[in-house]
Amino acid sequence: MANLTHELAAEGIRLRSYRLGNHKLPCPRCSAGRKKKTDPCLSVTVFDDRVKWDCHHCPWTGGVGGSDFHPRHRKEVRMFNRPARVENPQRPDKLLAWFASRGITAATVERMGIYRSRQWFPQIDAEADCIAFPYEWAGMLRNVKYRDAAKNFRQEKQPEPVLYNADAIESGKDLIFVEGEMDVLAMIEADLPNVVSLPNGAPDKPEQSDKRYEPLATHAAELEAAGRILIATDMDGPGELLAQELARRLGKDRCWRVRFPTAGDAQTKDANECLMDHGREVLRECVANAEPWPIDGLHDVDDFSDAVWEMYRGDGPQPLTCGMGPDLDQAFKIIPGQFVVVTGIPNHGKSRWLDQVAVSMAELHDWRWAVFSPETGTPNHIADLCEIKARRPFHPGPNARLDDEGLSMTLAWLRSRFLFIDAGEHTPSIDWVLERARSAVLRKGIRGLIIDPYNELEASRPSNQSETEFVSQLISKCKLFGRVHDVTVVVVAHPTKLQNPGGGKEPQPGLYDISGSAHWRNKADAGIVVYRDYEARKTIVSAKKIRRQPMCGAPGQVEFWFMGQERRFEAVTGSYRALGQAA
Repeated sequence: MANLTHELAAEGIRLRSYRLGNHKLPCPRCSAGRKKKTDPCLSVTVFDDRVKWDCHHCPWTGGVGGSDFHPRHRKEVRMFNRPARVENPQRPDKLLAWFASRGITAATVERMGIYRSRQWFPQIDAEADCIAFPYEWAGMLRNVKYRDAAKNFRQEKQPEPVLYNADAIESGKDLIFVEGEMDVLAMIEADLPNVVSLPNGAPDKPEQSDKRYEPLATHAAELEAAGRILIATDMDGPGELLAQELARRLGKDRCWRVRFPTAGDAQTKDANECLMDHGREVLRECVANAEPWPIDGLHDVDDFSDAVWEMYRGDGPQPLTCGMGPDLDQAFKIIPGQFVVVTGIPNHGKSRWLDQVAVSMAELHDWRWAVFSPETGTPNHIADLCEIKARRPFHPGPNARLDDEGLSMTLAWLRSRFLFIDAGEHTPSIDWVLERARSAVLRKGIRGLIIDPYNELEASRPSNQSETEFVSQLISKCKLFGRVHDVTVVVVAHPTKLQNPGGGKEPQPGLYDISGSAHWRNKADAGIVVYRDYEARKTIVSAKKIRRQPMCGAPGQVEFWFMGQERRFEAVTGSYRALGQAA
C-alpha cells in the first residue's frame, strides 16, 4: 500500500486513511474551480492491491495498482473546464442596438443568454469590451465564446467541444448547420430554431486536423438520430470547404445544400447577411429550397463544373503516396473514395503489407482508419500495427523486442488513428460493418476502411442468393459508402486454390483468381496482388488494375524486402516494372 499512496499523491489524491472500502473527498481536478470547493465529489475505493476513483462532477476516472489499473494502461480521460455562470448578465442598450442593426431582436439575444463582457484577447494583447455567446447543452454551461468589435474571437480555456445551440438537435427533425453564432441567431429570427454551428468556424484551406470537428463526436448519437442535415455555411471558399467536410462526416446521402441569393454580381454571403438584406421570408425560402447533395440521379454539366475546375487546377482530391517508396508510387497511389481489392496466397504477407500502408498514411497524411479484421483478431492486429509503427518485434525472439515504454507510446499513437470494428460472437453483414464505419466517419473522421478478409462476411449470404450476386452487391455497397463519405475502402479477398500441375513454385494469382466472382476484378478501382517469392526471398507487389491512370499510377510490379528486425517491408530501389515488361 505504501507504493500506492505515492502513486495516489502524484495524482493529487490524499486520503485521511487507507482502510479498505469507499472514501469521499473533493476532486483535485475540478473542485478548485467550483463554488462548492469542499464538495466531496470524488469517490475513491481502496482494495487489497489497488485503488480506483471516479468523480461524479467531472469525467475523471482512473486507478493505480493491480493488473487492471496499471497507470500505463489506463485509458486517457480528457478534462474540460466548465465556466461559471455570470450572475446578472448585462445587456445594455448599445449591445441590443448593435444586434438590432444585424436583424436580431432583443428577445433572441436574451433567449440565447448573450451578454456584454470584457476579456483579454491575445490577438491585440489587451482587454476589450466584447460579446459573450454562452454554449449551453443539457442544462449545463459548457463553453463561452467571445467576440470584440474588431471580430477577434476567443473561447474559454480547454472547453468541452460542443456545438452552439446543441439543444436544438432533435431526433427525426431536420437540422441546419451554419458557420457562426450570428448565423444561428439569424435562423432563429426566421423561425428556424433547429440550427447549430461549430465553435471554430470554417477552415481557410484543406486540413487533416480533427480538432475543428470534435463537437461532432460529442453529439454523435444525437446527430445520427436527426433527420436531414441542411448545410447553410458561407458562400465562399472556406464555407465550401466546411460544407464538404460536414457532408462527408454526416453522410452526403442525408445532406442538403442551402444556397443564398445573388443580387446582380453580389453574392449574399451567409444567413445573417441574407436576413439583413432580404428579410426573414427570403431566408426561409433559401432553406426550403435546399438541394439534395448530388450523389445519384440525373444531372447537367453545371452540377459538376466546380468539381471539374478543381480537378483542372489541381484543387480537388489528389492521389496520395502510400509511403512505401517512389517505386510503388509509379504503380499505385490512393485517392479518397477508391475501392481497392488486395489479394494473395495465404501467408504471403498481404495483410502485413496493407497494415504498413495504413500506418504510413497515418504518419504522412494523418489519415484515420477503421479496421474490421475478425480473422486476425483485434488484439493480434493491434500488436501487428505496434510492430510496424515501432519498428520492433512485439513478441520475444532473437531481436530486441518493444519495451514497456515503447509499447505505451505506440498504443497512444495508434489510439488516435485507428478504430476497430469487432462483431464479437455474431456473424456480421456488410451493412452492419458499414454502419459502424459510418459512425467512425462522424466520430473520428476516418479516411480509410479495411475489411480483412471478405470471406468473414460471406456467411451472411442469403441461401437463395448466388455468391456472384452477393459479391456484386457487397462491392456496390462499399463503393457507395466510399463515394458518400470520401473514404477509401480496401477489401482483402483470398484467391481460389491455384492449379499447379507441374509442382514447384506456386504461381502468382491474378484478380480473376479471387474466390467468388469476376466482379472483384471488374468493379474495383484498383487491384493489388501480394506474392512472396520464397526462393528469391522477396515479396512482389503487383498493381494489376488501376482505373484512373496515370493519376493514380500505372499497372506494374515492385519488389520488397521484408526486414525481420524492423518488422516492415522495404522497397527494392529501382524495382518498378510495368506489367508485361521483362525484368
